[in-house]
Order: sequence, then structure tokens, then C-alpha cells
Amino acid sequence: MDYNQIYWVDFINIGFLGIMFFVLLYALGVYVYERKVIYFYYSLYIFVLGIYLFSRSEFIYNNITIEIEEYFPRINFFISDTFQYIAHFAALQFGILFLNAKKDYPIFFRAAYYVRIFFLLAILLSILNISTFNNQVFNDWLSYIERTVATIATIYMQIVILVQAKNKLVVFYMVGSILFLVGAVVSVFALDVIYMRIGTLIEILLFSLGLAYRSNLMQKERNIFKERMISEIQEKEELLNRYNEDLKRQVIERSEALINEQQLFEREKQKVLKLSLEKEIDRVKMTALRSQMKPHFLFNALNAIRALIIKNDSHQAYDYLTDFSRLVRYILESSENEYVSLDEELKMLKIYVRIEQMRADDSFEYSVDVDDSIDKREVSIPPLILQPFLENAIVHGVDNSKENQLISVNISLESESLIRFEVQDNGKGRNNDDNENKFAELGKKKSMAVDLTQKRLNLLDSNQARLEIKDLYLENGASAGTKVVLYLPLIINGKKIKSNINR
Repeated sequence: MDYNQIYWVDFINIGFLGIMFFVLLYALGVYVYERKVIYFYYSLYIFVLGIYLFSRSEFIYNNITIEIEEYFPRINFFISDTFQYIAHFAALQFGILFLNAKKDYPIFFRAAYYVRIFFLLAILLSILNISTFNNQVFNDWLSYIERTVATIATIYMQIVILVQAKNKLVVFYMVGSILFLVGAVVSVFALDVIYMRIGTLIEILLFSLGLAYRSNLMQKERNIFKERMISEIQEKEELLNRYNEDLKRQVIERSEALINEQQLFEREKQKVLKLSLEKEIDRVKMTALRSQMKPHFLFNALNAIRALIIKNDSHQAYDYLTDFSRLVRYILESSENEYVSLDEELKMLKIYVRIEQMRADDSFEYSVDVDDSIDKREVSIPPLILQPFLENAIVHGVDNSKENQLISVNISLESESLIRFEVQDNGKGRNNDDNENKFAELGKKKSMAVDLTQKRLNLLDSNQARLEIKDLYLENGASAGTKVVLYLPLIINGKKIKSNINR
């Protein structure tokens, strides 16, 4: 190697290579650390373009490339032709990811799809030709067509993104691409590759700045989304707390009013008013109880949402929060009503079970079967009458150590004026020794769900309303789960009936 032949232009080329080398190391480092494919294509683009431009130096060719050609005679053809096609392909892939073209620039994305196929075909044809016959005429023909398509496609796609510009990323991409194109064109006419090197260097620097700006934009978007999700959770917590406080206050005020009323009329209608007041107090208490789902479920759900946000699982957190909001809204609205439609109640139960399934990593399945003779929109039932039994089945019945865990709800007509509800699971059963909380308490001791439901049944003024709990067993005597059967008077649009319904 004759160092006396090094001119100032060669020093510029070496400096150019040094800058591209450091940018390449940075891009590769980011790709290895973050595993973002955009940095892979950026690194590939810098690498092949740097090798191509560096090899165009006369000093490099005379002192390095010629020596390599002794072992790989066609290496110069690969660098001058194939590497250019690879650079064009990598640059286009980078542009698609950089601009988020699939979402923000669909026209650009569709055009890029066909251009990428052309680039890949050009790379394959170039490698096959150079590796076999090395037909110079074919090489020149392929190079001319590839550059023409690349130039036309670049101009067209630049116009498309300029017309549909969504943010400042377009500025970095367009200015960098245009300066590179100008440098390449000037190099062709001036017969000096240094102009292309200058255009390339400016383009790479602009792309690097654009990547930094893009990362900053994405981080801001993530921060805004986190803040919005946290704010919504806080609002839901505040709403829940306010509702509980208002509910307690209403219960106290209503109870005090009833007591005062009882004292005013005690002498004249003591016996009648006593019964009436006791019933009214029970009704108010039932309203309070049925509208307050177990606090640990509500706060566990909020904690689960918060955990998903901390994990950056924003999509599942958003779905979870949406279901939770709908469930809370239903509880707030239905607590003021004596009856709701069966259709609304089943929708609420579906949301409630979906939340529990998300918390339990889908360890159980849920099914609902309603007899075709029942019009779900016309039939009315007390709100949240089935939820306690579903919760007991999920919390105490589901056996996470077993597969195919199922909780089913079956609804049918028992008679012309009686409707039957079955809540069944195939889990641990009430007599399982490992069931510490003992869903078995439903039949053996007073359970809060049973006691609460029984009081609500008493308020229906129906001798037919009743509750049954059955243990299920396999043929070998092993527990096969629990079945809760609830009988309610048939109510159409909030009114009890004693006649046949349309079948």
C-alpha cells in the first residue's frame, strides 16, 4: 500500500467512513438493546451504502479492492450493483417503519409493497448473474431499470407523504431523502462520487435526528396514555367512594325517617306500622347490600388494572377498565330498581365473569343456556340476585389444578308462573377438605349469600320462591361440584303473572 498516493479527497473519504461507522455502531446497539426492527434496517442501510461509497475511492480500489479481487474476482460487481439494490430495499423498509406508513400513509404503504418486491427481485437476479455468467450487458440493463424505478418511486412516494403529512417526521424523511437524491444525481453528472457521499452523510444525520425525535414522540404518547389511564382509575375510585358514602348517608337518613314516622303513628297503628316499617327497613338494607358488590372484588379489579398499566400492557388494561366501568355503571343504575330485565342481568353477569376470567388467567369457562320459551327482554328479576352464587362458584368452586373447569347458568320455566335458575360448577365441591373458605357453608352454616338471597325472596311475597343447594358426585363418590337452584315467581315487565305466557 503506497501511502504517498493518499490525497485530501481520500482523507475526506476516511472521515466519511468513520462517521458512518459510529452511526452504524449506535444503530446496532439500539437494535440489540431494544429489539426494534427499524434499527436493523437502518443499520443494514448504513452498512451496505457505506461499503459501496467507500469502495468508490480510487485509493481504496487500487490498494484494497484489487487485492481482494485476487481471491474474489467478482467482488467489485457485488459491491457496485447488488449492494446498491440492498441499500434501496433497506431504505424503503426503514421509511415504512419510520413514518408508520401502514397506519398514517396507506397509499405510500401500498406503493411500497410492490416496490419492495421489485427490489428483492433485482437483488436475486443480480446475485444469480454475478455468481454464474456475469453478463455485463444484463448487469447494466438491470442497474438502469432498478435506478429508474427507485428514482420514480422515491419521487412519487415523497409527493404522497408531503400531501398527507401528519407530523414533523415527514420533514426529516423528505429532506434527508431529497438531499441524498440530489447528491446522487450531481455525482452522476459531475463524475465525482464525493457529492453522493455528502448527500448520504446529511441524509444519515437527518435520519438519526428523526429517530431521536420519533422516540421522543412515542415516549410522550406512552406517558399521555398512562396519565389518562391512571386519571380514569382515580376518577372511578372517587366515584365509587362517593357512591358508597352517599349510599350510607341515604340508608341512615331513610332509617331515621322511618323511625320518626313509626313514633308518630305508633299509638294509632302500632302493629300495622311496625310490620310496615320493618319491611321497609329491610328493603332499604337490601338495596344497599345488593348495590355493593364485595369490596375486595372492586378494589382487586382496580389493582389488577393498575398492575397492567405498570406492565405497559395498555390494550388489556383498557379492555379491563372498559368492562369494569360498565359493571360499576350497571350496579349504580340497577340498585335503585326493584326489577331489571333478564336480558340486562345476563349481560351484567357476562361482564362480571369476564373480569373474573381475566383476573384468573382464563382458568375456567362460562356458559349460559336460556329456554327458548323465555323472552329475556320481557321477563324481570331482582337485580344482582344470581351474582353472589356465581362469585362463590368462582372463588370457592373453581379448582385451578384441574382443566376444563366450567361454570354454567341454565334458565327454564318450572311452571306457568315459576322460573328456575341453576348455577352449577364442576369444581371442588362443598365437602372438599382443601376448600378453606368452604363454599359448603351455603348449606351447612348460614352463608351471607344464602341469608341475603333468602331475605330478598321474602320480599317477593311469593310462597313459591325458594332456594336449593345440591352437592354433585361422580360414580366413585368423588366430588363433582355444586349446583344452586333458585326458583322465582315469573314476572313480566315488573309485574307478577299467574296466567300462561306465550310459548
